Amino acid sequence: MTLRARVPAARTPRKTIARVAHVDTVPLFQQGVATVLRRDPRTEWVGMAGSAGAAVTLCQNGRPDVLLLDADVDPGSHLCRLLSGLHPDMVVVTLFRQSARSGGEVERARQAGSRGFLPREIDPNRLPMALTLALENGFYIEPGISPLLKNSGHAKHSGSLLSRREQEVLGLIAEGMTAKGIGNRLGVSEETVKTHIRRILRKLEARDRAHAVARAFHAGVLTPR
Repeated sequence: MTLRARVPAARTPRKTIARVAHVDTVPLFQQGVATVLRRDPRTEWVGMAGSAGAAVTLCQNGRPDVLLLDADVDPGSHLCRLLSGLHPDMVVVTLFRQSARSGGEVERARQAGSRGFLPREIDPNRLPMALTLALENGFYIEPGISPLLKNSGHAKHSGSLLSRREQEVLGLIAEGMTAKGIGNRLGVSEETVKTHIRRILRKLEARDRAHAVARAFHAGVLTPR
C-alpha cells in the first residue's frame, strides 16, 4: 500500500466583507441603500431601522460591523454615542443631509464616536468602498465633509511644520489608504509609514488619523480633490 502525504489546499486570502446596517427614516432611501449594498461583494446587508429604538435592537441582534446612521435621525448624536459605547468594535458612519451639514453637527458626531463622515448625496458606486475603508482603517471622511470638523488655530501653525513626505503620507491617508498600501505606493516600509503617521499626529495635535485629516483640510495642508 502506498502512503501519500496529504498536502493542505492553498487558501485564498479572504477579503474584508463589511456587514452593514442602516438607520434612516425615509423608506425610499433605505431601499436604495439596501439595493446598492446587496449587490456589492464587499458588503453584506444586515438590515435597516427607522428609529433610535429599532436601531438599538438591530445592532443587538444583527451585530453589524458598520452602522450607516443618518444625522437627522440622531440630533445631538446621542444614539451614536450610545451605540458606540455598547458596541465598541462597530464602526458608526454618519450620513449628513444638507440641513445637518454644519461644523457643529459634524464635530458633535465625531466626539460621539462616529468614525465615518459622508454626504447623503454620495455617489452610490462610492458607498461600498467608503464603508469598507471605514471598517479596515477605522475612519473615512469624504473631502467635502472634512472642512466642517472643528479645528483649533494651532493646527494651522502645526500644519506648516509637516515635511513634504509627511504631507504626502497625510494625503494618501485622506484617500483611505492603509499604512501598508502607502508604503507600497511610496516604496518604503510599513513601519516607516507608521513613524510618519505618529509624527503627523503629534504635530497636528490630533487624536487619530481621521482627526489629523480634518485638521489638515482646515489648515490648508490638504485641499479637497
